[in-house]
This record gives sequence, structure tokens and C-alpha cells, in this order.
Amino acid sequence: MGLQPRCIVLDFDGTFTDVEQEAVPYVTAYRADLIRRYGDVVGARWDAVWEAVGRDPDRGWNVGGLVVAPAASDPYIRSTVTAETILLEEGLEPDAEARRELLGALYRTHYRAAGVVFRPDARATLERLLQGPWRLFVVSNSETDAVREKLQRLGAEGLERLTVLGGARKYVVTPAEPSDARFEALPERLTVEGLRRPLYPRRGHYYGVLRSIWRETDSGPEQTLVCGDIYELDLLLPGSLGAQVHLLARPTTPAFERRAVEALHGGRVGDRLRSLLEWLD
Repeated sequence: MGLQPRCIVLDFDGTFTDVEQEAVPYVTAYRADLIRRYGDVVGARWDAVWEAVGRDPDRGWNVGGLVVAPAASDPYIRSTVTAETILLEEGLEPDAEARRELLGALYRTHYRAAGVVFRPDARATLERLLQGPWRLFVVSNSETDAVREKLQRLGAEGLERLTVLGGARKYVVTPAEPSDARFEALPERLTVEGLRRPLYPRRGHYYGVLRSIWRETDSGPEQTLVCGDIYELDLLLPGSLGAQVHLLARPTTPAFERRAVEALHGGRVGDRLRSLLEWLD
């Protein structure tokens, strides 16, 4: 028998789903909305900027003045970075707060347009996990109700044993409120091979969600397995705290993410959701 955690935490978008496929209508609607608001200059520049933001892992998604994930982590983040780049370079939305509110509103509005394209092994893997002795959680940046509704479409047996926690804000680098010794022991920044920019593990809001899970399950990072498709958002914080982490890689996953996970004690990389079961069988 392999690893026997007390709780398993899974991301949703890109972890249960084929994010590149399901986001196609989202990107189309998002781009069209920007063109409607700001004119043809957006359409004229979109493709070139989209390609540019995907070529360099040092070019990232900036939140609150810090890069918190690669710009091409998934189509949702890539759309945000593409839009912000065009708005800034064309002088279309110079006010930072107005730009932040706009980009947030665009994400929330057009996320509804995204399809639901589950990974082929999502249902079978989830049902296997729901049969285990651990507590199972989905922790997502997306809204709780939206994730629950999509999971209902999956039709997995035993879904009532799955706890969904949305609004995790894994992208926000902020102090934990309240803080504790475990969080304060985290470094403010880390460096990894192959990346010029630093990584920021102190994601206080995400930590609060994980801490609520550990309190509920009378456990801690050492008894936790976390699975996600974006290292900086899903795995950097729990891995830095001592949790076991599993990266679901895509062809677009930067090489530094694979190396960073494999360098962690017990960290693993797989390209299918069912690869997570290798820890447990």
C-alpha cells in the first residue's frame, strides 16, 4: 500500500477538466467583449500578444505588484495577461484599480461561457478517491456553487462525501489572518532552477482555507496530499509547508514547475488524473 494521507485536496479547473478545450468559448467571448469596449485595436493585437505571453515563464500574472503564476498557466490567466498587456501598451485603461476591477469582472462574466470538458479519467478517479479512508476536498479559486454544479454533471457515485471550497484566492500574496507560527516560518520568497523571478509562497487566504481543513480533520500538512495543475497557485504553499504534492502537467506546463515539484520530498508529476492513484495503491 502506498501513501495513506488523512486528507486529499484537489484543485478543480485544469485538474478535473481539460482546461485548454473547455476555455475555448471563454477566450472567444472575453476577446469579443474587449473589442466591443475598446475597439479594433484589441483585435489587431490580440493574437501576437497572446503568443508572446506564452513564450516566457518569467513573464507572469501580476497581482498586487507581484508575479504569482506564469502568464500562460491556463487560458483564463493567459486571457487576463493578454488583455492587461494590450490595455497598458495602448493606454486604454491607465488606472490600475479600474483595470483590476475590469479584468475581474470579465473573468466572472465569461467564466459562465466556458464549456465543461472533463478529463477522460475524471469520473473513475474521483470515484476511487471517494472510496478511500481519507477526507476529500476540492479547493478552487472559482465560486463554490459553480464548481459544485460542474461536479454534479460528472455524475460520480458518492459525491456527497466530497467537500467543495471555492473562492480560495490562491493568487493573492498576503499575510494570514490570523497568522500562526507555521505560516510565519514560510520564507517570503523562493528561487527555483530555470526561473529568473522569485516565487512567493505566503498566500494567506489560501492558507486560511487549508488551515480550516486541517482543523476539521485534526491533521496537518504532513498528513495531506495536494493535487493541482499550476505549481505556484496550487502546490507552492502546501509543498513549502511539508504536504505531499502532485502536479498534473500539460504540454504547456513550464519545465521549472516539473523540476520544482520533483525536487520536493515525495513530489510527483503526472499527465493524467489517475496518476494520482499511484500514490495510494
